[in-house]
Amino acid sequence: MDRTLILKMIFVLGFLVTLVLSFFYSIMLIVPLLIGIFVFSCFFTLKQLAELTWFMLAIASFFGSILSIPGLESLFLYRLLLPVQITLFLLTWDDWSWMSKRTRTMLLFLVGWLASALITIIWTEYQGIAFRNVYFMIEAIYLLFTAIYYLKADKKIEWLVTITSGVMAVNIGIGLYEINTGLHLSKSGLTDVIGNAQFLPSGIFFNPNDLASFLALFLPIILVYMHSRTIIGSLYKGLLVIGAVYIIIETQSRIAFVLILVILFLLLLRYSWRWGALALLCIPFVLQLPGMQDTINQVNQTYTDKTNSTDLRLDITNYTWQTAKESYFMGVGPGNVQIELAKYFPAEEQNNDGAVSVHNFLLEVLANYGLLSLLFLLAFLFYLFYRSWRYWLENKEKKVKYLIPLLITLAFPFIAFASSTTLEKSYIWISFGIVLAILNQYDKRMETKDETI
Repeated sequence: MDRTLILKMIFVLGFLVTLVLSFFYSIMLIVPLLIGIFVFSCFFTLKQLAELTWFMLAIASFFGSILSIPGLESLFLYRLLLPVQITLFLLTWDDWSWMSKRTRTMLLFLVGWLASALITIIWTEYQGIAFRNVYFMIEAIYLLFTAIYYLKADKKIEWLVTITSGVMAVNIGIGLYEINTGLHLSKSGLTDVIGNAQFLPSGIFFNPNDLASFLALFLPIILVYMHSRTIIGSLYKGLLVIGAVYIIIETQSRIAFVLILVILFLLLLRYSWRWGALALLCIPFVLQLPGMQDTINQVNQTYTDKTNSTDLRLDITNYTWQTAKESYFMGVGPGNVQIELAKYFPAEEQNNDGAVSVHNFLLEVLANYGLLSLLFLLAFLFYLFYRSWRYWLENKEKKVKYLIPLLITLAFPFIAFASSTTLEKSYIWISFGIVLAILNQYDKRMETKDETI
């Protein structure tokens, strides 16, 4: 028998045996991962491997600790891929020619945001928490930076968006299962909840708000950037829209519900004002359908039965503002305001780390990192909004895809209120990365055009 064939058979059998053993000995799961990386390296160049691992990293970030090694919940696929991807990125780094001048300006604002936050570590009380918080800041900036680098063409964005649509379909499926059974994935924060809240969907995320925010951010991107030239493709998109809106309603996330309705209406209006007008005219008839009464009741409940939640968030906002003033707007240090808030609230309002989430990212930045850091972040957001607005105005064709950066940028402040911990939500930064990649592509084309004139 050919020696090469024997070696291939031994390799495949060894890989399968190791994979089976990993179900009994958790640590063995690392071996197939390393073997897989080695095999990929034989078929791809280092640059292609770096790009492939980034796409895997982006998708793995949505699942978080769900893709963890059994018994080692802190060691999950995203955490394993991150150092590998960083290493490959550094090894295949080219130069700065792929980044436009305007994109560099926006990233400099983020560097200022990070640098001013690092200064506050000098006087922070809980330095361990501070370093952990700064790590998430660096991770968020890295996701933005590398998204621009790897999504240099619309085709690459389409690949990412198409895969993400599968993640969305999985979340909708899990959400429907949760609504009907009251059962959740083990990593969900609703596993021990009883009563009506037990039937709220959280999908692969920790809580319902995160699921609703993910759906609201990525549904418009998927609708615009995922091609559907066949009837099956169009039907798939339609089912995603219906499923996503229904799941958002069931999460009882008020901000995400209003946000997704406004975004979908604007997209429809931009696609065809006739279809937009027809949609408005059809609303009264749709609301009269037999199956709509339960949905209407659910929406009413979302906006009328959450007085306690609203009061709690107002109290959190007041105490966060008080903490920011007591620090003379210099910041109490990265991640420390969440610990400070725990002094004002009972244990049942705190998370597993004994902290209280701010539910207002901009106010959280002010209290944690100080006024200077907030100004850098606001400069980034306002410049991003300006670039998105110009991107829409400068494209005379006014295709729907030119509206996406503006919609996502405008959605961010609202998502920052809905989500408990914006900084640690990688899906938010990846959506921002897609927006920056779109704008960077356009700016590079304009710069190249100006140079040839």
